[in-house]
Parts: sequence; structure tokens; C-alpha cells
Amino acid sequence: MGVYLSTPKTSKASEDGEDDRHKFGASSMQGWRSTMEDAHAALLDLDDSTAFFGVYDGHGGKTSEL
Repeated sequence: MGVYLSTPKTSKASEDGEDDRHKFGASSMQGWRSTMEDAHAALLDLDDSTAFFGVYDGHGGKTSEL
């Protein structure tokens, strides 16, 4: 299940964006894990009527939970 740090990394990476139909914000923090295992995606203009938002929760390896 991954390697843990002796002290957590508490700096945060944040992103936000908007268009005429959507507004989003996302923030992540590594914490006790040796690498950042979480990710997100925000595609506001997938096509004229579709946007995509995803949150991916890492689980101590190469896999993630949707």
C-alpha cells in the first residue's frame, strides 16, 4: 500500500476554471504518502454540449478508484 513519509507534505496544488456554462475548482494535497496518488480532470469543452469532470483516488500503486 505505498510508502509513508515521516511528516506529511501539506502544500496544496489548486486549479480553477470556468466558461459560460461551468465553473470548477479542485485542490489536492499529498499528505503522508511518498508520492501523489490522486488526480483530477476538467474538460469544459469536450464538445458544444458536453463537459467532463473526473476525480481519481489513488490506492498505493498504479491503479486508481473512479
